[in-house]
Amino acid sequence: MKYIKVAAAAAAIALAATACGGDGDGDEAGAGKDPAQLKVWMMGEGTPEQTKFLDTVETEFKQKHPDTDVQIKYVPWPQVATTFQKAAAGGEGPDVTELGNTDVQSHVEQGSLAEITDEFNGWADGKTLNKTALENDTSDGKIYAVPWYGGVRGVWYRTDWFQELGIQPPKSWADLTAAAKKVQDAKKVPGIGIPSDQTNALLSFIWGNNGEVAVSDGNGGWKGQLDQPAAVEAAEFYSGLVATEKVAPEKYIGKNELEGPQRDFALGKLGMYIDGSWALKEMKKISEKDAAKWGVFPIPSKAGGNAPVMAGGSDVAVWKDSKAKKAAFDYITVLNNAKNAKAWADYSGFSSMRSDVKFSDPKLEVFTEIAGNTKFPPIGAGWAEFEQAKKVLPNTIKAIMQGKSAGEEMKKANEQANTLLNP
Repeated sequence: MKYIKVAAAAAAIALAATACGGDGDGDEAGAGKDPAQLKVWMMGEGTPEQTKFLDTVETEFKQKHPDTDVQIKYVPWPQVATTFQKAAAGGEGPDVTELGNTDVQSHVEQGSLAEITDEFNGWADGKTLNKTALENDTSDGKIYAVPWYGGVRGVWYRTDWFQELGIQPPKSWADLTAAAKKVQDAKKVPGIGIPSDQTNALLSFIWGNNGEVAVSDGNGGWKGQLDQPAAVEAAEFYSGLVATEKVAPEKYIGKNELEGPQRDFALGKLGMYIDGSWALKEMKKISEKDAAKWGVFPIPSKAGGNAPVMAGGSDVAVWKDSKAKKAAFDYITVLNNAKNAKAWADYSGFSSMRSDVKFSDPKLEVFTEIAGNTKFPPIGAGWAEFEQAKKVLPNTIKAIMQGKSAGEEMKKANEQANTLLNP
């Protein structure tokens, strides 16, 4: 297997030097032969562990396509947008590509992905994939990508403290507040960490109160709902853990879960905080001595039960210009079969989008349950601008935590939603 890492300065050269996916040699259209080369783009820096995993995938793929050489190109996440833009504009791309699941619909709209409906319907394992995640890969009833893995969030907590204090894992907002207060009073550490820059967590609180960011306007656009009572109440509760209940410290305002809460929790300086399954590996690097005492429960809804969660993660797709579409889809089925999906989940710490794949570590099993209740916000061409570039919700929550009116700030956020989600 050949590996290429796209450097920032060399990205354009690398793209220009590579031919269109599949090349002309060994084209599948010719006598049904295996393509000579299959180009696969993977996101990230390409760790030794990732490379080892993909070597295993290629070995299995070659059992069906022995004459095809798999070339992996690692594209660092900060360079993803530019790399894809150049590929689309220049007619040069991979055969198979990983892509962020929130970007799928934008690529569909741009015409960058091949339709794989027939191939998917002929794949028996397709029935195991998360149906909500698959809907995100579908447009006008046609399938353009396959869900691979997702990052869902839960509430990490100290099981020993909960047991000592007689606290059951919270099932409602009131339970969550009460648990945070009890831990804070007894252990003299903040009961919970609530950073303002944590969009996915806030979405769960909005959805857990039957609220929405936006709903379809019936004409292909979106109508904001952030100024509605359910969303406003969720923002008030989330922010109020800091500003009103004072069970969460102000020092996380303007930060995300990686900028303080994760480390503080690992060091025993925080009772609870919201993060994903992948956090376990990182927290063990910080302080492993209490790892056996860490547990997770689902983010609760207001009235009781599990709140829906957003599964930020990656899907895999066939590039529209691939001349090796059949082999490309075969590669996807090998990459995401049960054995390899489990290996990837255990290495990466991200939940598989297959219902039959669970983490090997019992501590992370709850994330499989959490992932079964996924939901997507109004993803379209404007979502990246709303969520990432403008950081509408994080900025709104920050303002509320600092004393601004929830109603007024959510009204402003809703105006931005109406503008940004309808580019």
